[in-house]
Amino acid sequence: RFDAPPLPPEALEARARVRAFLAEECGGGRYVPHRCSWSTFDPEFSRRAGEAGFIGIPWPREVGGQGQTSLVRFVVTMEMLAAGAPCGAHWVADRQSGPQILRHGSARARREILPRVCKGECFFGIGMSEPDSGSDLAAVRTRARRHGDGWLIDGSKIWTSQAHRVHYLIVLARTGDAGEDRHGGLTQFIVDMSAPGVTVRPIHNLSGGHEFNEVFFREYYVPDDMRLGDEGAGWSMVTGELA
Repeated sequence: RFDAPPLPPEALEARARVRAFLAEECGGGRYVPHRCSWSTFDPEFSRRAGEAGFIGIPWPREVGGQGQTSLVRFVVTMEMLAAGAPCGAHWVADRQSGPQILRHGSARARREILPRVCKGECFFGIGMSEPDSGSDLAAVRTRARRHGDGWLIDGSKIWTSQAHRVHYLIVLARTGDAGEDRHGGLTQFIVDMSAPGVTVRPIHNLSGGHEFNEVFFREYYVPDDMRLGDEGAGWSMVTGELA
């Protein structure tokens, strides 16, 4: 048996605020609690959560965050999940895509994207898995090649949750020689889902629901300032993102 350590004042204050927010949201009938709250997609709830300051909590204030600790974010996330709140729209952006852009993105990407994420107005999907690859992430066949001031991407991704609803994917693509361990020559890109060259095809489950998708890229152009990190650094970045 372990006694729980005391939470610092800022975490206690955040817990009280988010509990009051959730009580008002649920009590007002704006959402119905669900056990899969982290995948329940509700853009309006995410917008209200952003307005209340519950997205991007540890990010710097200059990009729209709250400048708080990761412990405060943990407490808020725990309360959201315990209350069955529909966090699915902002979940990926808040958990991994936003921090990836914050650490490795260009000044343009941080300036244009992160404040919208914090407002609950910008959502992300994960462009990693590919057809016929199972869980072998190193088997990436989607390729990106240099073209002018950017890159052209050709290939496909699969099991892409909410690709038909999100604004961006972070896509892992092959940009160079794979090497013996196949971890070389991989790079991450921020893909705008509204731009030409990307097609989303739904994958319906047995009950007719639509969460998963196939995503196809055909000469999709992405400017170089929407590349994440250095060219060829994608493997270390994607494993760090998953961690």
